[in-house]
Amino acid sequence: MENYDEIIFTKKAKKKLLRITFADGSVVCYKSATVTFMETLRRIGIEKLKDLDIECAHIPLISETLYPKFKDYQKPLVRGWYVMTQSDTEQKYLQLLSIKNKLNLDYTVECGDDFEASTTKLFQKAKKSTESLLVKFPDGEFIGGEHPKDTFIDAIRKIGVDDLARKGIEIAGKPLFTTSQVYKGQIEMDKNKWLMMPPTTKDKAKAIKVIGAIMRINLDVTLI
Repeated sequence: MENYDEIIFTKKAKKKLLRITFADGSVVCYKSATVTFMETLRRIGIEKLKDLDIECAHIPLISETLYPKFKDYQKPLVRGWYVMTQSDTEQKYLQLLSIKNKLNLDYTVECGDDFEASTTKLFQKAKKSTESLLVKFPDGEFIGGEHPKDTFIDAIRKIGVDDLARKGIEIAGKPLFTTSQVYKGQIEMDKNKWLMMPPTTKDKAKAIKVIGAIMRINLDVTLI
């Protein structure tokens, strides 16, 4: 009989889950630790979380700012606020414990592989209604408002309304600034200075790039 090497089959370790039990007896536990983490934060509420002094990967855990380097890991928590999720289950467990202690909250955090996971979410997943626009200036400042329109306006202000108005720049065949309201959606930036507003987020991004090139400012414009 031929000799065969002994074949050893190892059982794959079960996936670790998070389970959070609140004082009222309600439980948050899903097959994804990230979903459990985010649903728990939504239940706590942004009013309590917005001033939280906790970092993850050297950026705030909860932030209104989107960082290009971490755009795949910052998830929309509630409208205008994002949570950094670049962490494993054990790290999320420790983060929830830290939040509990810092905010003096009453819930229990557990990490294990024998929990019964729910398939029904307590909250609807927050969705971005539009693409986000982020502009980085050579001095390192990032501009990124809740809405692309706000970002466009703030970027124009930083570049300089007077300088841009004097330059006579045109975007898609229309003057960037007019002395009175000529087009629908224009914004009055100053006396006799009406800003043309590109219709879509992509148009706004393209316009900022064109403006940066004309003004010889190295702008990094990102759609998120």
